[in-house]
Amino acid sequence: MDNKVKSFFEENAESWVLNGYNDDGYNYPTAYHRARIINKILKEEKNKLNVVDLGCGSGNVSIILAKQGHSVVGIDESKSMIELSKKEKNKLSNVNKLNLEFKNQSITDNSLEAGYYDVCIAMGVIGYFDKDEILFNEAKRLLKPGGLFIVSFRNRLFNMQSLSFRTINEIKSNNAINLINEIEELYERVPEKNVEDLLNVLKKSVSKIPLKNSYDKEKMKSPNEKKEKGASYKPFYEPRQHTPKQITNISNKIGFKAESFFGVHPHLIDPNLNKLLPPKLFNKISTCLEPLEDLPISLVWSSVFIGTFYKK
Repeated sequence: MDNKVKSFFEENAESWVLNGYNDDGYNYPTAYHRARIINKILKEEKNKLNVVDLGCGSGNVSIILAKQGHSVVGIDESKSMIELSKKEKNKLSNVNKLNLEFKNQSITDNSLEAGYYDVCIAMGVIGYFDKDEILFNEAKRLLKPGGLFIVSFRNRLFNMQSLSFRTINEIKSNNAINLINEIEELYERVPEKNVEDLLNVLKKSVSKIPLKNSYDKEKMKSPNEKKEKGASYKPFYEPRQHTPKQITNISNKIGFKAESFFGVHPHLIDPNLNKLLPPKLFNKISTCLEPLEDLPISLVWSSVFIGTFYKK
């Protein structure tokens, strides 16, 4: 992984965690929701699994799975992140500690045993590699035949919804039509059960929308502006983006079968409205789409998506 990436996470570990797991009013805690969806994917699994978490960060996903009784190894190239993960591990019961190990090692050049793991997880990692094949080949090396690879991606399809500089770039580079064509393939009728869940969440969210005193200047500050614990979170560049069709084709070539996709960080309305509204309002509105996150249509309005792939 690029040295700039390593340095960034060494210097911004605590701020990244705050940004990923806390809603300050305008920030959507994407890392928290990625962990929630992984838990949903694996919660029905009754057998004890051997899990490896590549780029485990502060260890939140690893800890969730260790508490469920799975044996988990989390590795990260950032020493600062591993220090944070070990602090969280120390808070666990002795039983759960036995299920969990954290290592400060390279994601692609490590001491992990080949063909040993039932599940491999990589959240917020693949976009920092020059080629997707690098991460998929490492997952292929680590997984047993039939093993499950769970990966998160920045969603390139969302560039056509965000009305941002990314939209302009796609138009200038003549990629917009291809993205729109892929989006059109995702439109399917929403099942009645999902519609009912959406309506229930919508009713609850609307009744809890904060309006009074919601423009408090201090509350409106993001973790970046507050510089909590003395660290500011300033991304140095954007990780690469992907589309579901693109990553399906790549995974097939390497020896995986794409199983399902989940939309993360939904947007019910124009994202440019976020900071023009009272704090928390935009995120509460967007939360209403979470009941549809396991449907193909969710990939239209989500800025991130999770894919599941089985090793052939």
